[in-house]
Amino acid sequence: MIITRRKFLTSTSALTAGALAGNLATWGVRSAEAQGAPSYRAIVVVFLFGGSDSNNMIIPYTDYSAYSAVRTPASNVAITQPQLLQFPAQGKIYGFHPSMAPVAPVYTAGKMAVLANAGTLIAPIADRAQYQSTPSLRPPSLFSHSDQQDQWSGLLAGVPARTGWGGRFADKLIGVNAGQVIPSAISVSGSQLYVMGTATAPLVVPQNGGVNVSGQGADTVSQARYNALVSLLKNASAGNQVVVGAAGIMDKSLTANATVNPILTAALPPVIQNAFTVGGTLLNTGIAQQLRQVARLIEGRAATGVKRQVFFVSMGGYDTHSNTVQNQTNLFNQLFPAMKAFYDYTVAAGISNDVVQTTLSDFNRTWIGNANNGVDHAWGGHQIVMGGSVNGGQMYGVFPDLIRGNAGGTMDAGSNGSWIPGIAVDQVGSTLGKWFGMPAGDIAQVFPNLSRFSTPDLGFMA
Repeated sequence: MIITRRKFLTSTSALTAGALAGNLATWGVRSAEAQGAPSYRAIVVVFLFGGSDSNNMIIPYTDYSAYSAVRTPASNVAITQPQLLQFPAQGKIYGFHPSMAPVAPVYTAGKMAVLANAGTLIAPIADRAQYQSTPSLRPPSLFSHSDQQDQWSGLLAGVPARTGWGGRFADKLIGVNAGQVIPSAISVSGSQLYVMGTATAPLVVPQNGGVNVSGQGADTVSQARYNALVSLLKNASAGNQVVVGAAGIMDKSLTANATVNPILTAALPPVIQNAFTVGGTLLNTGIAQQLRQVARLIEGRAATGVKRQVFFVSMGGYDTHSNTVQNQTNLFNQLFPAMKAFYDYTVAAGISNDVVQTTLSDFNRTWIGNANNGVDHAWGGHQIVMGGSVNGGQMYGVFPDLIRGNAGGTMDAGSNGSWIPGIAVDQVGSTLGKWFGMPAGDIAQVFPNLSRFSTPDLGFMA
């Protein structure tokens, strides 16, 4: 895309204008290559900040002895075999963590898939020997929380603009979303790299309630002040491109604000209320609240005019250097009921084929435990993808051999069980982009390293 001076000015002023309007910002300009109006689709990224121990999320059952040889009862980081929720994959039986009981039936129904040993990669790394002999193939700053979070989100090395792959999706979907009155990329978890684009910026909404300009109220004085602001924006001097650009962004932000606020503050629609009510009680954990906000915005899609959306929600607390089993169990007891409730909403609303959830996390944890009944920073780990269009009931990728490097293992980058990923985040995103209907050329621009991988479409989306 050719960036004119005015486009540059409006995009660079977007964050300031957006901050004034409750973190609402520009969502780009109408593309000259606008495509037809497709049906609605949405990707919901559920980011588990801190690095979730997916070694205890997906566990071999047939080969449990390989697991228990290292994660013994004495290690205090093990899940026992009787606790596992068994499921078939790749000719063997595996087990879900017991707290995954809400979502295990979705796998059985063929609407949830496991992505085995996925992680940040700039190019394929065949095995431990290649990892050790070719440092240039290693992603930068492995095992660093912030750096790996950025790379999972899609940060491009050497590019001045900090963008994420969800934001770059939004850049490419400007034409598809022609007529939208809110941004395509939305975070319910603060300002996040994943939803930042080059030509677009995200809408950021709170975990609960609506969005308002600071000082905006229902009283006469507040309304008069708001109306005066709108009038000033519409009459901004055409002689100053910075002023015009900033005024245009602020005007769009206020329009988005006025569109979204009623959606987020209205009584909870029954289709959402019922899905998120479990055992007679409305799920009210932080992650459930975030996913309810996403459900509200999806329900309001006719008013927002968006045909393709990417959402970001998150949980923290997964940095389990101590007491990993209990801490992770407590987190999973919040996560999986919320994800299942959101899935149930999409089914009840008749849009399960149009919405997909996927987990992401900084990295996996070490295979061996530490002295504090915890586990430390590692690399490749397992994720789940859930939705009506998922080719589920399957595991994609190669499950780790569970052999430490100093014991002859070929998949361990070190000696503590830090699995070298077999699936790259680029391949995960590319598969979702294809399902979104994005042309291969656009997907390649979103993921510049994708050409290095032989399989851009992993096949987990129908």
